[in-house]
Amino acid sequence: MMRWLTILLLLGSLLPGATLENENVSGPETAPAFAEHQPFSATITVRNPHDRAVKVDRLDASCTCMQLDLAERFILPHEATTLTITVDNANRSGPQRMGVSVYFTDPELEAVDVVAWWKVSEDVAVDAIAPLADPAVRPDDIAWRDVYKFVDHERPDELARLLKRIRISSPLPGLDLLGIDYAGSVWAFAPVKQADGSWLVTATAKDPAAVLPEKTYDEKIVIRTNHPRKPSISIQMVAIIDRNAGRAAVDPMALPTVGGP
Repeated sequence: MMRWLTILLLLGSLLPGATLENENVSGPETAPAFAEHQPFSATITVRNPHDRAVKVDRLDASCTCMQLDLAERFILPHEATTLTITVDNANRSGPQRMGVSVYFTDPELEAVDVVAWWKVSEDVAVDAIAPLADPAVRPDDIAWRDVYKFVDHERPDELARLLKRIRISSPLPGLDLLGIDYAGSVWAFAPVKQADGSWLVTATAKDPAAVLPEKTYDEKIVIRTNHPRKPSISIQMVAIIDRNAGRAAVDPMALPTVGGP
């Protein structure tokens, strides 16, 4: 009798609608869709796989953008609790995957990995366009998509080499740029509407012949649009002016300070 009961329970776990554990969906192909202005939220069942009760010590998220709410920190053997994950989808597009590792107070117990998948449809997309790439299409490489920080590294007497191309697009027709607000001293911006309805903003030196003092210029621009869900776009423009430009790679996430703040 017990054998048949076990078989029935195993079969039940495979039936459609069975409760998923440690993930919100069975994989990226079934990921739910959200618009950029809609936050992602999912409540996921987290199972204690161990033969004894556990207490959750900490939650280690793959992104600091994740808001986590664990219902219970003390879990009986093979019982479950729930973890609610919320993420702001602003400035995101396409497939998303984030994870959380659930660690217990006993370091000898293996952590439980929780995964959330979803998809984001952009309201307005902001992409970086490589020097030889076609600005009329979104980049295929996700590394060039959803870029809101642009970094350039040039010598003080070679400002004419400063160049960034920013593509702004929307799935809906009729996107217009109403203006660009910028109070900095390094860049000039030239927006042009493209045949497909997207916009190409070319950023170059405000004065190509000038010689700037050596330092890191960390400035912000705000692009105003007519889109009701995304009327303004904030972009960070970083120009590292340094006589040694070109001699070392620059990590845009750990910018050096050259000659002062």
